[in-house]
Amino acid sequence: MLLLCARRQQLAARLASNRSIATTAMRLGGSPPFLHLPPPPPPEFEPDGSPKKYPLHEPIWDHGYQWEHWALLPAGVFHTVYYGDFAQDYPPYWAWLQKFPMWVVTPYLVLWALTTMVIFQNAGSIGIRPKRYTIEWLQATKERERIENTNPVTRYLDRRRTERGGTWIAQYHLPWHPYWPWMYESHDPDFPEYYQPKPPNPGLHYTDKLDKPFVKVEEE
Repeated sequence: MLLLCARRQQLAARLASNRSIATTAMRLGGSPPFLHLPPPPPPEFEPDGSPKKYPLHEPIWDHGYQWEHWALLPAGVFHTVYYGDFAQDYPPYWAWLQKFPMWVVTPYLVLWALTTMVIFQNAGSIGIRPKRYTIEWLQATKERERIENTNPVTRYLDRRRTERGGTWIAQYHLPWHPYWPWMYESHDPDFPEYYQPKPPNPGLHYTDKLDKPFVKVEEE
């Protein structure tokens, strides 16, 4: 089936080139074909016979890119406009970017936009250490979850998945707040009974013993 479809597209492309019919690729849905290119506008002359010149208010860039993008754009309901984009009309960085197809450039632009938004939106939080993410508060949260028996079904399912073989569970490994790079040694001296040398897992783990409290017992 795939070979037949590829053969059909090759045949259509060969016939289109022989008949000088320009259209988009058939796999993209196609568009209304045009059989000939529109002629250039007629030359205009001054009263003295010299060629008429119009002032050019846009720069023409000489950066080495020579691509042209032509398309039929709708104009109203029953008409179309043959529109062309030229590399000389764009500065070097846009000309370089537009020499690639849109389906190639779009994923990189989306990734760049998302990365930039995440960096700028979280730039004001750099160095901020919220108290609720300190090691003692995380340990106290686990103690509260132990007392309330929070998410017992989730811990049961995680344990059963691990018993079936090596299973990587994201919630036990990935960071879950944007302050984690500088919160590794953040302590809250108001709660020494929950002291830990390094941050614990956020929330109860299926290997935690629920019959033993997370509060440190002070030695007498």
